[in-house]
Amino acid sequence: MDWGNTMLTRLEIIRGLKKLHTIRARDPVPEELRGWSHNTPPVKPRAYLGLGVGEIAYRYCETKRDLYLRRVLGIKGDSGKAPLVNGAAIHKIFSEASRGVRKLALLGKPGPEIYEELSKEAPRIASTTCPEDLRITCEKIYRYLALMWSAEIAKARIAYGSQDAAGLIPWITELRVDGTLVGLSDRLSVDAIAEASIVIEIKTGQKKNFHKLALAGYALALESSLETPIDYGVLIYINPVGEEPEITLEPHYISPDTRKEFIDARDEAIDMILSSKDPGIARNCPETCPFLEICGVRR
Repeated sequence: MDWGNTMLTRLEIIRGLKKLHTIRARDPVPEELRGWSHNTPPVKPRAYLGLGVGEIAYRYCETKRDLYLRRVLGIKGDSGKAPLVNGAAIHKIFSEASRGVRKLALLGKPGPEIYEELSKEAPRIASTTCPEDLRITCEKIYRYLALMWSAEIAKARIAYGSQDAAGLIPWITELRVDGTLVGLSDRLSVDAIAEASIVIEIKTGQKKNFHKLALAGYALALESSLETPIDYGVLIYINPVGEEPEITLEPHYISPDTRKEFIDARDEAIDMILSSKDPGIARNCPETCPFLEICGVRR
């Protein structure tokens, strides 16, 4: 199994962020762009519509007509397309591995035993979580995460003692956050939080520049809820190459400009919904769009 140079360990995450500290020092986030400034513009939303971070940040549809169809016309779209199903499955595998490692660590299991137990569970987890053509890949991802995190448990116990080890890793996954104060959903689900203040977003498919806007959205929601600064985020891309998973890690400083871009996108989405104005069909519709057939019928 060739995983390249990417390691989803605590040390790798910290190393990836080191180069961003200088950027943050040169371009610090002002108070008015923190989530706890939700009572004043520009963070204060024009309306409280309970939007999801992805609905605002992602522009797979160039005109955002997907948002119009979902929020104004109440159309659900086709969520059963293979890329969407595969992406949801990989998210679930990530969460299952994290929960498994944490559970066994809290029971006092040693690192090697944690990995051994979870490795045996991999086929069952994959079979109940992933579509058939993705199961082998899911098994490998699950075992890889179990190996990385159980090894970190073992190292942490040596360095800090058993009580501290379970708290260090793995990351807290599927963290529920109330984003109401910044105009977002009251049940946002953050893929993961590392080191108590680093937002992790897991993606599949091609890298897009707008993916980093989701990090800003979650940072604003967390800051509004916890009143703790969230300055960094990491995009983790997990894609199958044949039956082998390819993992790449992309650290980001959640800068003032990134925050402004997300806030502008949020306000644009709110205005479109309140006006009920159809933004029109995009020129280039991605094949993975759950509304592709609907827009195609109306061409």
